[in-house]
Amino acid sequence: MAEDWITFVNELKDEAGSAAKSELNRLFAATKEDVDPFVRRQAGKTERYLNQLALGTITKEDFVQNMKNIQRLNELQELKLSVEAKVSAQKLTLGIQNLILDKLLKVIP
Repeated sequence: MAEDWITFVNELKDEAGSAAKSELNRLFAATKEDVDPFVRRQAGKTERYLNQLALGTITKEDFVQNMKNIQRLNELQELKLSVEAKVSAQKLTLGIQNLILDKLLKVIP
């Protein structure tokens, strides 16, 4: 797919457009190489929506709604990872406690 969003952003004349272009280029370069498939999918969706906006196949309002949907998905993924991390930490903590208690119980007459 042609990267029409690059042309679209390049045509923005003010400093915000230049900053946005630089940030988007860095963001997509980083996310396309990310090891997490979720991150790569979200980046692909974002790029697709930017292209659609640039081509006029979706409206600005559609684009905003799509970005809000991606934001919600990212927040849910973050929560999921947070819960998974907490579960892992709890398992580690319980394992340590059990190990210490087991060893301690063996030493105590």
